[in-house]
Amino acid sequence: MILNTVSFLPAAMMLASAVIHAAIGLWLKKSDDKLAFRAVLALSTALLVLPFAFIIPLPAAQAWPFLIGGAVIHFVYQLSQISAFERGDMGLVYPVMRGMAPALAAGFAFLILKETLSPIELSGLLIAAFALIAFGWPSRGRPERWGSAMIFAIICGIMIAFYSVIDGAGMRIAREGQGQIWSYLVWFFLLDWVFLVPVAIYMRRNQLSTAVKGAMRSGAIAGIASLFSYGLALIAFSLAPIGPMSAMRETSVVFGAVFAAVILKEPFGQRRIILAVILSAGLIAMQFG
Repeated sequence: MILNTVSFLPAAMMLASAVIHAAIGLWLKKSDDKLAFRAVLALSTALLVLPFAFIIPLPAAQAWPFLIGGAVIHFVYQLSQISAFERGDMGLVYPVMRGMAPALAAGFAFLILKETLSPIELSGLLIAAFALIAFGWPSRGRPERWGSAMIFAIICGIMIAFYSVIDGAGMRIAREGQGQIWSYLVWFFLLDWVFLVPVAIYMRRNQLSTAVKGAMRSGAIAGIASLFSYGLALIAFSLAPIGPMSAMRETSVVFGAVFAAVILKEPFGQRRIILAVILSAGLIAMQFG
């Protein structure tokens, strides 16, 4: 049935999340100290939601394993994303890490949450995942440090799939147990910094003041954007099947390429135009399957 599985509201939320996420990825790639940037981003987001922790109830007891597990997985995601961006161009690693996540997320959601997709939806998901990965694959030759960049991009993609399923399940449990999702949402962001910031402080201990000063403005603004980006994604994950929603969010690959072409003057190219059309076809199949 049309718009049965993937309704308009969560799909629109995910597309908005994708645009914001692509902008954050571009900002991260341009930053001089990516670890400091991500640390400031995470801490800024936590400070923004901290006041709400005093006016809403604590998450339900059954939601805490998902919150803690999600925080650990998100920490590994953050480190692998930083490592991939340090070793490869955004146009190479970003599509791979984001493109492989939807198919993996759909598989994890099937195994863990027993979510199923229709044949048309599954075909659309696989088409979209293929197009997203091919979007960033080098057209000729392999760039320097291609191998290590790909390893970290693949690790990052696996972590994206894991946290998509875990956070989606946690949000649903919060909705069922408490009748609201805001407690989970607030505590997700409150826990997001607890592993990364101490690591950043230790790694930058000899030039901490310089690192923080250099990343403060951009990281804080990106933190505000991240609050909206993943906040929208978490709400959408709680409303619709995770596989299609994950694919919707990973259209950030296309938006990122457009931003890079306009802002960084990177070529978009005929190949990417064709792949963007293929990606759109896959998303349409998921939407109307």
